[in-house]
Amino acid sequence: MKGRVAYIDNLRMLTVTLLIVYHAAMAYNTWGEQNYIFFRESKPLAAVVSFISPWFMPLMFLLAGASARFSIRKRGCGQFLKERALRLGIPLVFGLLVITPVLSYIADLTHNGYSGGFFEHYGIYFTRFTDLSGYDGGFTLGHLWFIAVLAVISVISCGAIKGAEALGISGGKPKAVCGVLLSAGAVAALDVKTLGKPLITYLCVYLLGYVFFSKRESVDRLAGYKWVYTAVFLAASAANTALFIFVGKYSGLNTACNYIAFVFSIPALVSLGHDHLDVSTRFTRYGSGISYMFYILHFPIVVVCQYLLAKAGAGSIANFFLTVPAAYLLTFGLCSLIQRTRYLKALFGSKPGRTQQMPSAQTS
Repeated sequence: MKGRVAYIDNLRMLTVTLLIVYHAAMAYNTWGEQNYIFFRESKPLAAVVSFISPWFMPLMFLLAGASARFSIRKRGCGQFLKERALRLGIPLVFGLLVITPVLSYIADLTHNGYSGGFFEHYGIYFTRFTDLSGYDGGFTLGHLWFIAVLAVISVISCGAIKGAEALGISGGKPKAVCGVLLSAGAVAALDVKTLGKPLITYLCVYLLGYVFFSKRESVDRLAGYKWVYTAVFLAASAANTALFIFVGKYSGLNTACNYIAFVFSIPALVSLGHDHLDVSTRFTRYGSGISYMFYILHFPIVVVCQYLLAKAGAGSIANFFLTVPAAYLLTFGLCSLIQRTRYLKALFGSKPGRTQQMPSAQTS
């Protein structure tokens, strides 16, 4: 196959754009997380976060793994890692200098009553190292943790791929066994957290994307049961949200529903994408082309919108419904402006003169 895998690009684009709703709703969570700005608890808005949480980041890593297979087959591991260093390293460094300080600054203003200016706050940002959340105004990776983890996983996965090749694991039963082991590992490690993230699970689903979900014939077979997966996924997600947000007990059942939602979400969403999102139009190509930049920019824009609307007197719930469309318009607009700026977009991992896409979904 030549060109882009359209449904992978489109699934990624939709998942990334959903994060504006997700992060705007985080300001109303009911589990005591400060976030960078917090208004008041709202169970309906917290339910949005709870419904999305079990699957959206695993899906991002799985799609990245599926895309990596096409890139590695075309370029080889050495060139792939060089490209990752540029596509991930430059935006990460730039983001830690320019993007995440905005989140930390707003957090210090709203949680600690900080009264200094933004540039003055850099003295705090680069000297206050606590839990790395940034909720106290200190240093944080913010949402850019995804880029940092993806960079590490890219290196680990190339080592695993070379090791598998050396052992003769290529196709047939060995790969099927690998798929089963990776699936089991992803589920088993879901509650094993490092810095609050299930990093082993993300590594497993990334490799699962590389081994299984990058092969169209595998997804073709999977898609035959898409409505079964989808029904179970939606039922488990709804039950998980209801138990966690509205009922607040039956923790064992809640945990089981969370695991089921995670397990069935990936085949359901990939199958639905395979059957219904495998289209390439001018709009989808443009959306895919700015998805990586959109991811980097969206969160500080959401938080700044929420902060300014609150200062302007918007009520807490009105703030959410004003922030979401405003953040979409501003993020898309800023992405479009940067895309037209030859060298500025290089700071977001794009080569001058080339359309940018989330790393990466090319076929070979």
